[in-house]
Amino acid sequence: MLRVNRVIVLFLLFAGCQTQDTLLKSTGTEYFPMKVGLFWEYDVVETVISQVSGQTTELYTLRHIVTDSLSSSGERTFIIQRSRRADANSAWSTLDTWSVRLSTFQAIMQEGNVPFVRMQFPLSEGKSWNGNSLNNLTGSDACADGSFQCDNYQVVSLGKAFQTTGLSYSNSVTIVENNEDDPIVMQDVRKSVYAASVGLVYRELSQLEYCTIGACIGQKVVENGLVQKQTLTAHGTL
Repeated sequence: MLRVNRVIVLFLLFAGCQTQDTLLKSTGTEYFPMKVGLFWEYDVVETVISQVSGQTTELYTLRHIVTDSLSSSGERTFIIQRSRRADANSAWSTLDTWSVRLSTFQAIMQEGNVPFVRMQFPLSEGKSWNGNSLNNLTGSDACADGSFQCDNYQVVSLGKAFQTTGLSYSNSVTIVENNEDDPIVMQDVRKSVYAASVGLVYRELSQLEYCTIGACIGQKVVENGLVQKQTLTAHGTL
């Protein structure tokens, strides 16, 4: 019995070392898989609020397809074609083309002409970085130089399970891109969830501008805004 117990202890120690080694070697790139032929489809619920046209809500399906790639200077760039359709019975309509630049240090999503640093490797819980460091957009978060012009993304959950709309993922990372809620002026709340070997599985944002003139001050009366939820429904290789 003593010999058996020693074998069990040695096995557990070995397994623990293997698990620890795996965690140490993981950089986070598994949450941002990219190769030609991959596709993702999302159900999107989008509400737009405008002083001119009021409030409108749309439901549609969004599709991303990686159509091409190229390598240069240690980075690999993937071309993504974006399309949308109203429902499963409608034809896809091309929206535009984005791209993703991947290196050992970061994942950069080029949305039109604007690059955003969506991830900075290696990922770790609590880690933060300026998502606007490669563009001319600013923010209200503290920068490394002490100014308040950054838009800091932060890893709030890493390697945890995530579930939404009947789908579950055992290994995910949640990145809060902003969590600003000023009851007088505005709200800017953005969160993205990525699953290992899958990619982006959920994204939500709420960007609202409140009335700041007259009796409506402090009442959270929305003058302009966008509220959007994007949930993965299908993915794979074409």
